[in-house]
Amino acid sequence: MKLDFDQTPNTLSVTTYSKEGITLGGRLLTEPFVVKGIDILLDIVPESVGAIGPGHIELLVQLNPSLIIIGTGSTQIFIDAFVLKPALETNIGVEVMNTAAACRSFNVLVAENRAVVGVFYTL
Repeated sequence: MKLDFDQTPNTLSVTTYSKEGITLGGRLLTEPFVVKGIDILLDIVPESVGAIGPGHIELLVQLNPSLIIIGTGSTQIFIDAFVLKPALETNIGVEVMNTAAACRSFNVLVAENRAVVGVFYTL
């Protein structure tokens, strides 16, 4: 699906997502990644959603978002509250959804200039 959103120079938004990967800023990504502003970080989250632990969430909290969106792939995979505890203790919201919904939600929040961190696992 192709998405069209106005983009400010200091943020990236998802331009396309499909089974082939997710495109941000003209770059096709096929491995799990984190995006904040104009930064794409490839080394913060593990290869599978099930391997996400509290330490990974702590790294996301250090990015100072007001909200963390986690796209878990083609299906929504719930993450245990214990794992999310570092974010919840600092009053940072966490939303977990399938990746297609996460891409759309992320773009809306970026367009609203919200301090959002996106974590994306490909479809």
